[in-house]
Amino acid sequence: MDPLNPTIEDLDRQFEITAPASRISKSLRSLVAEGNVNPDEIISLIRLEPLLATRILREANQLATAPNEGYCSIEESVTAIGFKRMYDLLGLYSHGSDADDPTYSTDMWKRAITCAVCMENLADKHRLKRQTAYAIGLTHSLAAAIFEANQSHPRDFQLDSQEAAELTEAMMRNWSLPVAITDPVRFQYNPLDCQTTGKMACLLNLSKWITGVVREVDELPEQAAGPDVLILNLLGEGEQTLWNLVTDVSDSLHQADAVVQGNCPSR
Repeated sequence: MDPLNPTIEDLDRQFEITAPASRISKSLRSLVAEGNVNPDEIISLIRLEPLLATRILREANQLATAPNEGYCSIEESVTAIGFKRMYDLLGLYSHGSDADDPTYSTDMWKRAITCAVCMENLADKHRLKRQTAYAIGLTHSLAAAIFEANQSHPRDFQLDSQEAAELTEAMMRNWSLPVAITDPVRFQYNPLDCQTTGKMACLLNLSKWITGVVREVDELPEQAAGPDVLILNLLGEGEQTLWNLVTDVSDSLHQADAVVQGNCPSR
């Protein structure tokens, strides 16, 4: 893959060989080694692995029986492809990787999980589909993560943020993922331009800001002083409410960490 000009085809190929972040990969291997067949526990772990979750979303939406509106959540996608196929994919992603294989970075993985949790919390508050929101947050930075994993000198080259969003959306569209997922991803940096799923796109924009706060890294430099006030006003949100949400997200991340450690909470 040309690090200066990756194409959708480049990213498609690299998606197939990129291994999960090391921490979640160990959890997947443990689950398979134990012969665990508890669907709830397995789905809880799949929700924390962007590559596997994306693969399941892709397969479900490429089924001839997929509905016109598509499958928009990990949970309904698992049901669509069947539990046997889910177990097959779990084994594929848990087999371990060679030392030279590209690996989803731990930092990008943490950001994806944090954003997904933010989206889920905000969707609850705004009466949007929380499972769809979670899937959007988990996969919104897929192209950037694949690009980072597959370049030899990640500090020497940078994929423009807007370009990364467009490449992620283009990949997902090629994979037949529904507009309910792809459009918020496409418009994550300019959600007010989104005419189809504008509210969800606004939630993703805010979730990225909250992710930067939780991770103590400014993900949106142009919003260093705070989230976009216009977006807050359109959603009827107050800036203090979002700061309070940082605490809620941190609590949810502790629960996610328990799942990674093998302590699956009751559902």
